[in-house]
Amino acid sequence: MGKQVKVKIRNTIFPPVGYVSEHVEGPTAGSKAFAYYTPKGDKTGITVVGDFTIAGLDEKAVRDAVLAQMQAVFDEDNANLKRMK
Repeated sequence: MGKQVKVKIRNTIFPPVGYVSEHVEGPTAGSKAFAYYTPKGDKTGITVVGDFTIAGLDEKAVRDAVLAQMQAVFDEDNANLKRMK
């Protein structure tokens, strides 16, 4: 959304299954998500399910913001993994 905000997120990792993210402070407080991994041959799929809220935004805006953030994380992870090869 073009603005920088501070948030506090508690991540609990459950290797090799996935992780839970709980947003405890900031405009996303109360949001919770579980990301789980699915083996796909020599690759790994990831599915994220959750209940997201962002103070001051309607449901569509929250969905758009969450999807944009997920895409940014995916792109950053891919770039980092390519550098590691």
